Amino acid sequence: MKPVLAIVGRPNVGKSALFNRISGKQISLVFDRPGVTRDRITAECVWEGRPFTLIDTGGIGLDDESGFEEAIQREVEVSLGAASDILLVVDGRAGLNPLDVEVARRLRQSGRRAVLAVNKIDEIKTTGWEGEFERLGMEPVFGVSAVHGRGVDALMGHLAAEWPTAEAAAAEARRQPVRVAIVGRPNAGKSSLINALLNEDRVIVSPIAGTTRDAVDVHFSRNGQDYCLIDTAGMRRKARISDPLETIMSGRSAHAINRADVCVLVLDAEHGVGVQEKKIAGLIQEARKPCLVLVNKWDLTEGVELRRPEPPNAKQQRHGARLEVKDFHQEYRDAVRRHLFFLEYAPVEMVSALERKNLRAWVDALERVGQARRSEIAAGPLNRLLKRLLERHHPASRGGRPLKIYYAAQVKEAKCHTLAAFINDRKLWTDDYARYLEAHIREEFPLEGCPLEWDVRDKARQDGGAPKRLLKPAELEKAKREGRRPRRAAPRGRR
Repeated sequence: MKPVLAIVGRPNVGKSALFNRISGKQISLVFDRPGVTRDRITAECVWEGRPFTLIDTGGIGLDDESGFEEAIQREVEVSLGAASDILLVVDGRAGLNPLDVEVARRLRQSGRRAVLAVNKIDEIKTTGWEGEFERLGMEPVFGVSAVHGRGVDALMGHLAAEWPTAEAAAAEARRQPVRVAIVGRPNAGKSSLINALLNEDRVIVSPIAGTTRDAVDVHFSRNGQDYCLIDTAGMRRKARISDPLETIMSGRSAHAINRADVCVLVLDAEHGVGVQEKKIAGLIQEARKPCLVLVNKWDLTEGVELRRPEPPNAKQQRHGARLEVKDFHQEYRDAVRRHLFFLEYAPVEMVSALERKNLRAWVDALERVGQARRSEIAAGPLNRLLKRLLERHHPASRGGRPLKIYYAAQVKEAKCHTLAAFINDRKLWTDDYARYLEAHIREEFPLEGCPLEWDVRDKARQDGGAPKRLLKPAELEKAKREGRRPRRAAPRGRR
């Protein structure tokens, strides 16, 4: 599993500044006032080829008059629960604080690896701070300056020494079972599907809605791949929930979506797609999870024929023709896609847990989605495809300026498949054209069931600054000879 490093400490000791320094980005807000950070902020980072997740937390022990203290403490507890390593930050200028002693005591009792960083050691000649903070009982102690970057390399080198490399982390991820969350409204047949798949009564099944009360993990293997099916409690609309236990059950189901690798949204063939199904699908979309849709109880549609209120042509209208059952299947599938248009990438399968029909198609689809979520989009074929698509259908220009895509590549550490596109002007990029590109990219690369996002980067105005002039080849060679990083110069007239 990828390491998770949580930065904790009392307010205004420089946690957010250190977060920005380690991540290399100005993500967390930094201001000289206690309590600026209130939410958990996360970033996917890599240190010397070792990927990890970095979490910035609110200050522990904040006396917040705005009433956020309790919520901040809850966020800190969640962060500590998810972290594999903890970085306790203290203020080297202010000295040791009783709250630092209490936090250090709690961290020692947590059983996790905890490292102490004494921040704001801005002067190289600053000495004498080590003995004071050794009283916290945490070794080793690192003196750092988040503002100037001093000591951060030694701190992160110590932490990253025990972390797996990107190759080892990827190999470990492949050995881990694929976590599959089975979600849907109550009594849609989620538990029945698991029992039918395993051919045993693994989870309790009852016609009474709400039989499953907690997220239950069920393991099975297929074609050498291990899976962990997470059977969840049915999720109803909040207005219809009166039992506090059911509120907790729904929360557990939502949490199962966040910790899953793949989500399976189960629909009841009789009810179809309702408001609650759309809300659950929205949770899946917000979590950026690969997904597939199962329409259960399909045996109830046997013999059903579909009448169109307006036959598509005059011949059908004269003869009163009806669509065949096989067309009804396609019509139902199309209707599901229309209602769940924001999950248009998710495959839709019809199954019957009661009669054990089409279960193989479900597992085949699950296998394809599980493989697609780990697929990589090679930069070479991607850019050649984008070049062909631009030549085939160019977007409308704006102010006489056409859209130019200089380069695109997959963002490796993103939560889902994300493509970074370097273009000439953000204003020329439209959602319609992004959908056009996505449709053809999905035809070229195996992305079934996986969301695809764009990280559009304006090459002419990166970092919000003035447009930059590209360096000439001679200038690049000069920068290489001098051993410095080449920087693009401001265009003439803007210096």
